[in-house]
This record gives sequence, structure tokens and C-alpha cells, in this order.
Amino acid sequence: MTAESLLHIGDILGAHGLKGALIVFSHTRPAQAIAGYSCWWIGKTAATAKAYPVRRCWQHGKRMLAELEGVSDCDQAALFKKLKVWVPIDVVETDDDEYLWEELIGCRVIKEGTLEPLGTVTALEEYGAQDNLLVHTPDDAAEPGEWLIPFIEDVVTDVNLDDCVITVDLPEGMDVCFTPRS
Repeated sequence: MTAESLLHIGDILGAHGLKGALIVFSHTRPAQAIAGYSCWWIGKTAATAKAYPVRRCWQHGKRMLAELEGVSDCDQAALFKKLKVWVPIDVVETDDDEYLWEELIGCRVIKEGTLEPLGTVTALEEYGAQDNLLVHTPDDAAEPGEWLIPFIEDVVTDVNLDDCVITVDLPEGMDVCFTPRS
């Protein structure tokens, strides 16, 4: 398995209980979808991750708990704290109107109608109500800075992964989502 073929889907926050369960923060939508993968690759990076079959995974409050093959006590589980959970990207299923965050990073963002470039997606941020695109303007922009654009239908009007272009329609007042860079 190569690092490029793995997708980061969660983070291990620590151990839970005496039998070696792991506390996992899931990046999947919904959070419980992480339980649908029978094998996780775990490591600090995708390049160092090793495969662990999942014995059991369930929701516990706002987090997920998981038991892995070969991890049978709290001391073993504690060694996994701060590691990342990965799965092979080819086992991840998305609907036609869904996108993996990794697919959107690096895409150019343009304004609908004018085709004015806003910048490039550098990250996606999760703030409860919706996900947001973090878009950095080019260094030579008239006003350099970054946009925090809600990833919702009313604002993101088109995603073209073939050309790596995202088209947005910024409603009036959306300039408050821009932070200038000095």
C-alpha cells in the first residue's frame, strides 16, 4: 500500500477501558461511517501506517470507540494515542454530489459569471453548521489574503474535478469572509 493510496479518516485520541478500546475522532460523514471499514491503516503518516483489522467499532457519545485485532489491553491501546486512521482510497464510496476533501485541495476557485480567480483551496475547515473552503489568494493579487467560503449549494455552484476548478457565487455581504494579508 502506498501513502498516496490512503485516505485520512480519523484520529485516535486515546485508550478507553481495560480491554484496549480506542477513542477515535471520525472525519467521515456521518461520523459512524468509519465503522464501515473492516481494516484500518494506523500511523503518524500514511507512509508509516500499518494495517489493523477492526474487531468492533461503535458510537460512544460524540466519539467512536473501536477494538482492533491484536490490541487487548489499555497499555497496548495507549500506544495508539495521537496516531491517524487511514483507509485505502479505492474502498471509499461517494455519491455523485459528494467529494473527498483531498480532491478539493489545490483546486482553483473562481467567481461565477466574471470567472474572476479568487485563489486556491488550501484546506477545508469544519465548523459545525457546514464545511468551509479555505482559499488563499495568489501572492500577486491586488489584495492578498484568504477567504473562508461555506461549502454549501447556495455558494458553491460547480465543482469540476477534471479541471480542478470550483465556481462560487458570493452573495452580497460575503466580503466579511475575507481576511487581508499584510
